[in-house]
Amino acid sequence: MTKSLIKNLSLSEVESLFRELGEKPYRAKQLFNWLYEKNIDSFSEMTNFSKELRKTLEDNYSISALALEERQISKIDDTEKYLFRTYDGNYIESVLIKNDTNEKERLTICISSQAGCAMGCRFCQTAKIGFKRNLETAEILDQINHVRRVSGLINNNIVFMGMGEPFLNYDNVLKAADIMNYSFGFHVSVRKITISTCGITDAIERFTDEKRAYNLAISVNDTDPDKRQKNMPVEKKFPVAGIIDLFERKFPISRNRLTIAYVMRKDNISESDAKRLKKIFRNARIKLNLIPLNPGVHKLDAPSQEEMDAFIKDLEIMNVPVSVRKTYGADIDGACGQLSGKHRLEDAP
Repeated sequence: MTKSLIKNLSLSEVESLFRELGEKPYRAKQLFNWLYEKNIDSFSEMTNFSKELRKTLEDNYSISALALEERQISKIDDTEKYLFRTYDGNYIESVLIKNDTNEKERLTICISSQAGCAMGCRFCQTAKIGFKRNLETAEILDQINHVRRVSGLINNNIVFMGMGEPFLNYDNVLKAADIMNYSFGFHVSVRKITISTCGITDAIERFTDEKRAYNLAISVNDTDPDKRQKNMPVEKKFPVAGIIDLFERKFPISRNRLTIAYVMRKDNISESDAKRLKKIFRNARIKLNLIPLNPGVHKLDAPSQEEMDAFIKDLEIMNVPVSVRKTYGADIDGACGQLSGKHRLEDAP
């Protein structure tokens, strides 16, 4: 890659760039409008910029950070999965989920924050790739640009729940989220942007101390430390006890909407598991999001519908606020835990 990626720049950085070029700083908002709202793929389309300015930008910057390799559409629920290649030959995936609600259609793009992942969670196919590198801000944002351009749809929700651990790429992820929120760009509300983490407690604490307003989802998946470490090696460095302590210290005063994600396996939905979960919910702002274990390369046992129903009933009796995540895109490996960056997985030794 010889040119710099223009989408790596924040608004203030673009304003500084234009000052250096002898242009008025207000041009920065115009550029963001072209890049994100109008979703152009060529500087030549910026008709309110002079030819000289367009040429300068063209000579020094690239608009697109990713190459689209494949688009798949689910025959079950119309979910769309996108496979992208980065400039250095890594593969990442994004998913467009079309949820029908009573109010209106919710269009969610699930985006990746890393090529591969270092967390090693047994129930996630991304773990089989291992960690390659953090995605740049431009690569995070360009997933949305491509999905909107190809699908012809404007999403109103964004979740950082694709490949990678977002809080191990904290600066690029938060910079991208801030750009998504700009009113002259993607213009997605902070309440419609959710960042998911395996429980990197120091980053969660930084996130709350910085008073970031985005929604937060924390993958707990086990309240028993031994079982959690077996399935989520992150437990060794960031134990569930530390996460629970953080809930009690930070979230009674935090304005963030907090969700605990919990992948249901056959061995973590007993009555005792439900009782341990109940102890976490002293804060009414926390919601439990239950996720059925999806098929994948793991060798974990999935519970029956009857077993999941019994677990949900136990939690409801204990007055735990529960929602169950519906599976979307399972037939194209687009569901939770199924993203792999197909080419990279197939090429792995």
